[in-house]
Amino acid sequence: MHASIMHYPLHHCHSYLNHAVKNNLTGTLPPELGHLIDLADILVEQQEHLSGSLPPMMPNLTLIDSVSILFNGPDFGGEIPKSLLELPSFTYLTIKQNAGSWSLPDNVDRISPNITNLDLSTSGFRGTIPRWIYESNVVVLDLAFNEFQGPIFPEDEIIDFLPRIELLSYHGNRHLYGTLPDALGRLGGTLKVLALGDNQIGGSLPESIGNLSNLELLSLNDNAMTGSLPATLANMTSLSHLVLSSNSFRGSVNVLESMKNLTSVLIHSNEFSGTLPGGIFGGVSSDSSLYLDVGNNRFSGDIPTSYGNVPNLTFFGAARNNFNDNTVNNITCDNVEFTIMDCSACSCCNVCCDPSDDLSSREICDFHMDSFRLLGLECG
Repeated sequence: MHASIMHYPLHHCHSYLNHAVKNNLTGTLPPELGHLIDLADILVEQQEHLSGSLPPMMPNLTLIDSVSILFNGPDFGGEIPKSLLELPSFTYLTIKQNAGSWSLPDNVDRISPNITNLDLSTSGFRGTIPRWIYESNVVVLDLAFNEFQGPIFPEDEIIDFLPRIELLSYHGNRHLYGTLPDALGRLGGTLKVLALGDNQIGGSLPESIGNLSNLELLSLNDNAMTGSLPATLANMTSLSHLVLSSNSFRGSVNVLESMKNLTSVLIHSNEFSGTLPGGIFGGVSSDSSLYLDVGNNRFSGDIPTSYGNVPNLTFFGAARNNFNDNTVNNITCDNVEFTIMDCSACSCCNVCCDPSDDLSSREICDFHMDSFRLLGLECG
């Protein structure tokens, strides 16, 4: 099917506009779209040749509940109409995996009190994160893999404007900077996912992080964070996934032994030191796949023999550390599905890291888990 969208009989649409079939539509969305007063949902998907932006004539769409713009081409983009965001009925905005460039209005006078989902990932959004987002009642706020820049939390008190937030993801914007405010702990009642990796966040983990008792995933990888792990992490009784790779954290990781629901601990490429605690994963049910990546740190001593008895330890990466020679026992080699160690520390490993060896061995030495894909965050 090949047609101009201007030729579509939009006046026949009653409640749902669905252009989800890859059918070579061309042209722009007509302004008459704003006169379909019974329209409740808009879905535009896989239209490679669509151009222009969402029409600004939105105030008449008093029944609109959701707008979804997915997998479209490079010429479809522009600023989200502020009139859409102000409609009292409006609940879901999804602009995801688009090739064009999109932007958010700087100001929204009366943000809809019913907006719960802003999934705006991987769609070329630029600029600073506008304040009106923090003044909404969003439950899901996903701005991952865009080009937002500026302070990650411009004011401590804006944390108080997210009373219902469950998922907060700014992963992969690369130009968001600043530190994690102590006020972050005030999101403890609702927040389940906090994904801020691959940015320019500095400073240390605030003590108040332990107040996030419902948090299930904390992802801060590929930033510039420093300091030691606060003892208050032990209060995060719901945390399953801890991702701190590629920072400059230091000191002991003994606090992890007190966190009984952890299934993924990815702390590759930091400055952690001391010995590995033997009780990691001690409280996890046997049906969970477990991942432990502590490579490229300053750990020393022996690998705990208990790791060989941990059910479903799928990946154990600990290369580029200072462990004792031949510290990995045969039980660990036999029971762990995939192990990467320095060759000097593991005589029973089928694959090991020898930094002095050829290129293939160096690739083994530098291997680490891709946390974003491992945890399914690229799928929202």
